[in-house]
Amino acid sequence: MLLAVISLSSFQLNAQTNGTYTNNNGTGDGLWSIAANWTDGIMADATGIATLEASVDINTDTSVGSLVISNALTISSASNSTLTLTTPSGTDSNYLMQNNAATGTVTFDCNITISVSKRFKNAQDATTIFAAGNTLSTGTLGLNIQNYSSNPFEFNGVITGSGVFYAITGGDDGGATFGSTSDLSGFTGGFRTRKNSYLFNTTTIIPGVSTSIELEGNSNVTFTGINNYLGGINRDTQGNGSSVVTFSQSQNNMATLIVNTRPLALNFTPASTEIAFSGIGIMTGVVDLQNYASGVLRIGISSTTVSQTILDTWLLDGLEPADGTFTQDADGYIIHNTYTTTAGQDINWEDASSWVGGKIPSLSTDNVVIHGKVDLNSNVEINNLTIEHTSGVQEILDVQPGYSLIVNGDAITKDALRASSSSASSGSLILNGNITGNIRYNKWVNPVTSGNDLVASPVSQTFSSFEASSINLVENPSTTTQKLFGPFDQLNGVYINWDTSTNANDDIVPGKGYRAATNSGGTVVFQAQPDSPTIDVPVTLTDGGDLTYGKWNLIGNPYPSYLDFNTFFTDNRDQFDTGAFQAIYGYDGDASDGWTVWNSLNGEKLAPGQGFFVRTKTGGGTVTFTPAMRTIGSSDDFIQGRSANNLNIALAKLHLSNSSDTYSTDIYFVDNQTRGLDPGYDAGAYVGASNGIYTNLVENNTGIDMAIQALPYNDFNDVVVPLGIKGEAGIQLTIGLDTETVSIPSNINVYLEDNVTNTWTILNTGDYVFTPASTLNGTGRFYVHFSSSTLSTEDNLLNGLNIYSEQATKTVVVKGQLNSDTTAAIYDVQGRLIVQNALNTSNTTNTINVNALKSGIYIVELKSNTQNRTQKIIIK
Repeated sequence: MLLAVISLSSFQLNAQTNGTYTNNNGTGDGLWSIAANWTDGIMADATGIATLEASVDINTDTSVGSLVISNALTISSASNSTLTLTTPSGTDSNYLMQNNAATGTVTFDCNITISVSKRFKNAQDATTIFAAGNTLSTGTLGLNIQNYSSNPFEFNGVITGSGVFYAITGGDDGGATFGSTSDLSGFTGGFRTRKNSYLFNTTTIIPGVSTSIELEGNSNVTFTGINNYLGGINRDTQGNGSSVVTFSQSQNNMATLIVNTRPLALNFTPASTEIAFSGIGIMTGVVDLQNYASGVLRIGISSTTVSQTILDTWLLDGLEPADGTFTQDADGYIIHNTYTTTAGQDINWEDASSWVGGKIPSLSTDNVVIHGKVDLNSNVEINNLTIEHTSGVQEILDVQPGYSLIVNGDAITKDALRASSSSASSGSLILNGNITGNIRYNKWVNPVTSGNDLVASPVSQTFSSFEASSINLVENPSTTTQKLFGPFDQLNGVYINWDTSTNANDDIVPGKGYRAATNSGGTVVFQAQPDSPTIDVPVTLTDGGDLTYGKWNLIGNPYPSYLDFNTFFTDNRDQFDTGAFQAIYGYDGDASDGWTVWNSLNGEKLAPGQGFFVRTKTGGGTVTFTPAMRTIGSSDDFIQGRSANNLNIALAKLHLSNSSDTYSTDIYFVDNQTRGLDPGYDAGAYVGASNGIYTNLVENNTGIDMAIQALPYNDFNDVVVPLGIKGEAGIQLTIGLDTETVSIPSNINVYLEDNVTNTWTILNTGDYVFTPASTLNGTGRFYVHFSSSTLSTEDNLLNGLNIYSEQATKTVVVKGQLNSDTTAAIYDVQGRLIVQNALNTSNTTNTINVNALKSGIYIVELKSNTQNRTQKIIIK
């Protein structure tokens, strides 16, 4: 009997006490330790179940077996006390805490200590938050959470311990979020999740190489902090489905990656520029790299950490690419560089839906496979290019006007790699590796009604193959086999029109220029296997027999890309004319003035398929085009730009217009230039056929019509430039300054002197409009004065006269209107008077015979009653 009593007493002494906290039905003081706040005054003890129906303040260190929470409330501690959860019991003995509040939020704003390995539970729709400023101590036990809610457990504050943080599948599996204020630096345990999500927003380090995140089933983990996770990733064998790890930021110091049997997806956002694992463990499961940019993922520090056998099992955006799509470089980075288009038609490179997996290739290391009809509308540089050849599918890659494709590796074209041009722009192809198959360049050519074009081919082909594809070529109506296409004949100074019957097998070769025209404006087609991009293209310049055209050679850009003019001109200028024609001459498509002249001052980029004239040096030479000259661009043929150099440079472009046409000539002020001839900077008009307006050299003028004249940069205040005008009698003409391109200093005035009407016009503010009474064709009437001061007819009119030596007639020529009696005297360099002549004031051209003078330098002095002028000349 005594034993029974003792036994009964012992049971009673150790029995748990459960309690329901109501805060005295809302009228209490909110403290846990006050019995009156509990129903019937019964407080839950250290092993009991505390059912909370109201917010409570843990006002002293307190232990309780477990918590059951039925309403939205807050558990706080003004005294920074700790609530210890010890022993779950009853029918729900698996749970240390059960949040059954279907609406609202349960907030723990106190320190929590866990002394047993049991679970925290969210019922359906429940929300639990562990507030910042507190500590959750898990010891060696870790913490299991079971979430029947779609709302995640939210952990803030300090988390310590060394066990496993485990999210067990429940219902909606809302998982857990570690907030930005959470501190995991003292937690050395691991993490495990089954069908739940872990979101790591913490900014602190998650330490230790022993830390690991195990993923089971369809679970996922997201990292938003930068380089703060030091543990490994382990997709283990538990649970079907594919787990996902998303890197929203870089993680450059993680431990081992394990993928055991089940698949794992690694998802990369643009902000994740480096994801690094120290190595791998078991890798029997498939890895799916999603939204992956080549070289972001590093595993180990060598090319052998992940075998090629394993890499060949990996997926790209859920699809299985060809073996070898993924490789590992010498530093351990996983390289993915093969992208395949869909089989769609009329699709765009820039549209993600055009690519298998939705990823657009954009890196120079990318390999591209074309399996559709694709237009390229951007500037792209890739590694290898392969155009497939599949029955029933049209597979073409067409680089659109104004855009470019650079292929650094090999190109397998299957005769379907194209670039196109329009009347305003051109597409570029730059091929740097081996090329298998033809390329096609669709070159825009002017309509015959607007004049002809000068073109060049980027491939070698026969005229018959070119003509068969170029249906827009103009043909002779009386002899339909004759086409408006052919080379330039230097011997006779004429263009040749090829005939499909007699010239069918004549070769069109890169580097040579041809004249062409289309019926109404459109493209001609150059198509063939291109030459190797690693070899130079030499073009022989010949000195032909025609006195006017014999030295003029029609050549052209031999590449399907733009060509950098400055590099080309610098490398080849010594092969050109050594005097006034050291330049290139291109037809610009404008029938009114015809020619654009480029030299060291104004060249920019030569378009693909562009032909142009050069005048060779005496005896001929060799122009060499090199692959290094190739570049990309978007401009039209011969649209003038500013030369890229370090010179001070200013431009005054003058224009002449009538009712239908506009012509122009350029006057540059440039460092290191002279008033005489500066080869490569001064340029005469094409074969002397200047149209409308031109200048003569200020000094040492030999009567050459100059399309470009370069003067010393600081020569703004005291220079007078002879201006040549061509115009019909009775037709109104306008001379003006091109205000859109002018770049001389704003304080410099540009005056036009007309010494026939004895008028001066400041062109900065207005044009000079006049109607000549007789046909104009030469210099002597108009002069352009540059000055920072105000000029008038009282200024030195002799400065406007044009003085030069004419070698053919052994005379010195003085051109221009004389307004008073004037004498010309010629001195040698020692100052001795050699010749003196009075000039005829009624003539606009005076000549002085110097046939008796030896070759050398002489000084010409003009004297009137009130003024004088001197100029140096050379007599040969």
